[in-house]
Amino acid sequence: MSKFKHQKKFSLSGKVQEVTLKDGYKVKYVHVETPAGNNYVVKVAKGLRRNFSSVLIPGLGVKMTGEMTVCKKTGEEELKAYKIIPDCSKNAAEPCPNQTWGLLEKSSSQVTELKLPETEGICSKSQKVTGANAKCAGKKAQILVCQKSDCQKRGAGKVCQALSEALSDRGLEDQVTIKKTGCLKKCKAGPNMIIMPNKAKYSRISSTEIPEVIEKHFALEA
Repeated sequence: MSKFKHQKKFSLSGKVQEVTLKDGYKVKYVHVETPAGNNYVVKVAKGLRRNFSSVLIPGLGVKMTGEMTVCKKTGEEELKAYKIIPDCSKNAAEPCPNQTWGLLEKSSSQVTELKLPETEGICSKSQKVTGANAKCAGKKAQILVCQKSDCQKRGAGKVCQALSEALSDRGLEDQVTIKKTGCLKKCKAGPNMIIMPNKAKYSRISSTEIPEVIEKHFALEA
């Protein structure tokens, strides 16, 4: 956790738009839209992932509580849920299995419920850049990578190569453009990368981190 600071508790209510699976069956990320129209990507705590594959489905109402961490280098926010309570009444496409409720309601830490800001029309840094996000999807997704000499010396070329491979592996090469740019004003903290249109900034990004970044921000095509 050394690269993060400013931990806060959060509470978030909305509808599931999409889930991202790990190993084909464990839920890693849940994409939630709030009543105000804001979209958030929420990482599920490891202890809860195995139990959600048949429960969290698009259209299901959920309430999540957990921790929000802010990267001290980039300012990027990450939401991690330690407690998820699904609404299995009128919003669910199919009923939730009764035997899962005890697991779903367990929390690995005490949570002070602080609601995230519902600022309509503003896209969160923790937001997924996909066509499902109507407010931000008007612009084609781009990944800007600084090509100045300092960033190049720190591995910008490898980052571009890793981006190309990660997008190709997920069938996203026609949906996301890699744009090599001039200075992004943080060359001493290079390589530098910005994901558009939600302006998520990454500094000192390593090529080995790219697959997880792509998984977080973009849809995984089946």
